[in-house]
Amino acid sequence: MKRKKRVVLGMSGGVDSSVAAALLKKRGYDVIGITMQLLPKESEKRSACCNIDSISDAKRVANKLNIPHYTINIREAFKENVIDLFVKDYMMGLTPNPCVECNRTIKFDELKKVGKDLKADFVATGHYCKITKHPHKSKFYLKKAKDLRKDQSYFLYMLSEEQLKETLFPLGGFTKPEIREMAHKFKLINADKSESQEICFVTKGKYHEFIEQQVEKKQLKHGPILNHEGELMGEHKGIHHYTIGQKKGLFLKVPHPMYVYKIDAQNNTIHVGLKEHLVSSVFTLINCAWVRKDENLEGKTFDIKCRYQMVPFKAKVLSHHNNEVKLEALSPQECITPGQSGVLYKNDFVIGGGSIKTS
Repeated sequence: MKRKKRVVLGMSGGVDSSVAAALLKKRGYDVIGITMQLLPKESEKRSACCNIDSISDAKRVANKLNIPHYTINIREAFKENVIDLFVKDYMMGLTPNPCVECNRTIKFDELKKVGKDLKADFVATGHYCKITKHPHKSKFYLKKAKDLRKDQSYFLYMLSEEQLKETLFPLGGFTKPEIREMAHKFKLINADKSESQEICFVTKGKYHEFIEQQVEKKQLKHGPILNHEGELMGEHKGIHHYTIGQKKGLFLKVPHPMYVYKIDAQNNTIHVGLKEHLVSSVFTLINCAWVRKDENLEGKTFDIKCRYQMVPFKAKVLSHHNNEVKLEALSPQECITPGQSGVLYKNDFVIGGGSIKTS
């Protein structure tokens, strides 16, 4: 009798990964559920997603589906590669994207390690995206999900072709309402569980409070707020309170709205200006990773996303050297924010991406 293909699936306790488990089992895979303990113990109770109840929900779903389930402790790796980097970037005046870093350094690598120990053929997650194979070549590509409102390919641009070859995304061909409906049909206990939009390790969305708990007080310095002409407008409370495009919380006595358009961590200075000062066309991506390594980039125009929920814009590749790409938007863009990810698309296919560099 031929052995079933074995897959280790990341199970968060949410409805998406639970339905992913049910679908994979229905398709004939030998499914093993893996839940990762990511947060420090003192943070688990306060987290909206990665908490003890979520682990319990994942175990109950696995029991319902009659699949094995294991919990692994990777708190140390998560703190070093995600939490500490998040804090460091904010203190450098960047606006980081911890979900990208979690996928880059934690989720898929850890699932792969566990999968190797369990002799698995594939790893899988409940992300909304697709993997397609070239009809004539042994090449694998990452593609947007059917449900564009839920598409998560933006967070996965760093996955290599080698990783895609051994990865499954069972939800890519469905919409969120269809997933909810399936959860009810499978009679899963979390079918109506709400989604968390927060960063898992930041409770109540107050980034500055979280950062203040992680760094020494001497690093939290007040400093000047300057306008675009270099005039002193006020005092900031620490650069970790601010991000590009911000207009609330500046407390400036001016007759018109002012926006943060530059954060100078080296000089501990916040620069504010009019909305027009947020607009730029040329920007650079660093630490790039490419799904489509065979794609010739220079001189070509691609669709670009610089934030997860944004409508893509067109940009031309001006230069491409190793892991750095310089692009020019065909129409000026607001709030191209250092630290965020810029992802290149060709139609529905992910080409790759990188981190937006401080100008």
